[in-house]
Amino acid sequence: MRGRIRWALCISLLLCGGCATLMRGTHQSLKITTDPGGATVQVDGRSYTTPTEVDLPRRQAHQVVISKPGYRTVEFKLDPQWDGMSLVGNMMLPGGSIGFVTDTANGADKAFFDLARVELVPATRPSEPPLELKDYKGQLLTDGQYAQAVEADLNDRAQFFRGEP
Repeated sequence: MRGRIRWALCISLLLCGGCATLMRGTHQSLKITTDPGGATVQVDGRSYTTPTEVDLPRRQAHQVVISKPGYRTVEFKLDPQWDGMSLVGNMMLPGGSIGFVTDTANGADKAFFDLARVELVPATRPSEPPLELKDYKGQLLTDGQYAQAVEADLNDRAQFFRGEP
């Protein structure tokens, strides 16, 4: 009898998700707003009109294209970031390593930053190429702005580890 209970417990641990999977799931709802509103948003080929909320699987990156007549098209990739949610409960519970693996496999241990309002730029020519931006902690930045933000972040971390104010 005890053997059957142990086997049932082991199988249930394998079938259950990890802590992050159970607490928040494998998808995230992300709000996308533009200024001006009414822009067309394509996420992985599906179309929406701003303002909108899009349900995204956390385990993968998503290609986003925002367009509106009279404005430059904006393109960027949304990359989910590991946020440590899988460590919250999985390391404290028996069988936690199984939950950690489950959370990692299904993407529940990742999240998207809330996206800032996307400011559309008026087009000056009808055939202007799209603005290719990078998502950095929810902010859409040009290559130069992205490099500056990453450098500033690295400097902040270095000061923290050196114990500087």
